[in-house]
Amino acid sequence: MEDRKHFTVYFGQVFTIFGITLLVIAVICSVVGEEAQEYSTMFAMGSRAVPLDTVFQYLLSSACIVFLRFIFFSDIWLKKTGVAKRTVSMCASVIILIGVFAWLFGWFPVDDLKCWISFLVSFGICFAVSAVGSVWKERAENQRLACGLENLKEEYCGEADFNKSR
Repeated sequence: MEDRKHFTVYFGQVFTIFGITLLVIAVICSVVGEEAQEYSTMFAMGSRAVPLDTVFQYLLSSACIVFLRFIFFSDIWLKKTGVAKRTVSMCASVIILIGVFAWLFGWFPVDDLKCWISFLVSFGICFAVSAVGSVWKERAENQRLACGLENLKEEYCGEADFNKSR
């Protein structure tokens, strides 16, 4: 039962990354699709659509990113490595992964500095939004847990006071 839970969590992470990636590429495609049509297989259909083979490539890349996340953020592999080093290593691995996918699938010319700058800017924006969202979510969870602990303390202390008065 516990293994299925983990599988569904990873499956959910893959489709979350996949969905966000497709949303970002759809926006980019609608803005620069016609100009980038000759540059990249991602924009082969101009601003009309994202090619189906690119969609499946993005699904594969999303699965690879979740696998990398498992490697870098599970205590199984890197027990004594700090979060900052894990995050930097994960980002570097994702950039390398995207470079490999760009080369394999023709996402963009890997020898074109302008394409790399565009990718790194969009990656940086997505990473920053994700990092802010993660911090916000963690703070909200910590606040909820702190409130729950405070309620539990009040409930427990109230019972102790009640028992003392008897």
